[in-house]
Amino acid sequence: MSTSPALRPPEPGPWPARLALAAALAAVPLVLFGGSVTTLGAGMAVDGWLIAEGHFLLFFPVESWFRDTPTFVEHTHRLFGVLVGFFALGCALATWRAPAARGARLVSSAALLAVIAQGALGGLRVLENEPRLAFVHGAVAQAVLALLVANALVLSRAWRAASAIAREHDAGLGALRSSAGLALVLVYAQVALGAWYRHGLRPSAVVGVELRFALHGLGALAVLAALAAVVRRGAALRAAGVELAPGFARALRVLPALVLVQLVLGGLAWAGYRPHAIGPAEWGISIAHVLGGGLLLSDVACIWLWTRRLSRGEAAFPADAGRPAWRAS
Repeated sequence: MSTSPALRPPEPGPWPARLALAAALAAVPLVLFGGSVTTLGAGMAVDGWLIAEGHFLLFFPVESWFRDTPTFVEHTHRLFGVLVGFFALGCALATWRAPAARGARLVSSAALLAVIAQGALGGLRVLENEPRLAFVHGAVAQAVLALLVANALVLSRAWRAASAIAREHDAGLGALRSSAGLALVLVYAQVALGAWYRHGLRPSAVVGVELRFALHGLGALAVLAALAAVVRRGAALRAAGVELAPGFARALRVLPALVLVQLVLGGLAWAGYRPHAIGPAEWGISIAHVLGGGLLLSDVACIWLWTRRLSRGEAAFPADAGRPAWRAS
C-alpha cells in the first residue's frame, strides 16, 4: 500500500540528508576519542578550551598537539567536536531553507542545539576542572549521538518514501512502539550508569566502584529483558506478513547482533581492567564498549521512530505535506 502524494512530506533536496549523515558519522570518532579521554584520564591534558594554552582552538600548534598521548587524544576529541558542530549547523540551515516538513526542521534544530550544549558542557568541565561534569558530559554524549542518527533517519529519502502499514496491523505496531519506548529509556539509563561506573574507576575518583558496577550489571539484565521484547514483537510483525520499510527491517535485524557484541565487550572490559595500568587492550575494548552503547541506543531510537512513521495515524508529517516552504515554516 503506498502513501498518496498528498500525504508525502515535501522534498527538501539532497543536502540536508547529506549533512545530517555527515554529522552522525563524524560523531562516531568523536565518541571514540571522548571514551579515550576518560580511559586515559586526559580531560585536563590541554589547558584552556576555546583559547587553548594561548592559542585559538583551531590554531593549536601541531608540535603541542603531538607532544604526548593524552594531549593528542584530548585535542583530537575537541577537533571532531568542532567538525560535528559545523555539519550540524549546515544541516539545520539547509533544512530550514528547503521545503522540508516541520518535524524534520525541529529534529535538525534539536540536533544542533544538543551539539552546542554538549560542547559547552565539555568546555565548562575543562574551565572548572570539575570531574562530575566529566561524567555528565560522557553520559550526554550518547544521547547526542542517538539524536544525530535520528536526524539522519528523518531526513533520509527512505524515511520520506516509506508507506504506512495496513490498519489491521496497528495493534502489533503499537505494541512494538511501547516496547521500543521502554527499551529506549532503559538503554539510556544503562548508558548513564556505565558512564558513572567508568568515571569512578581511576584513583582520582575511586568512590563506590563496587556499587556502581553492581548497578550497571543489574541494569544490563533489565535492558536485556526489554530488548528481548522488542525483538519478539518485531518478529511477530514479520510473521504476520507485514512488509516493513527496509530501514526499519534493518534496524530490527541488527539489534540482536549489537546486543551480543555489547555483552562480549562489556565482559572483556571488566576482565581486562587493571586499577593502576592502562594497556592497549583495555583502552581499545573500553572505548569500543562505549561506542557500542551509543550505537545500541541509536538503533533502538530508530526502531521507535519507525513505529511512529509507519503508523496509520502518524505517517510522515501530513500537516506540512505539500505546503510551500514559506507556509510550512
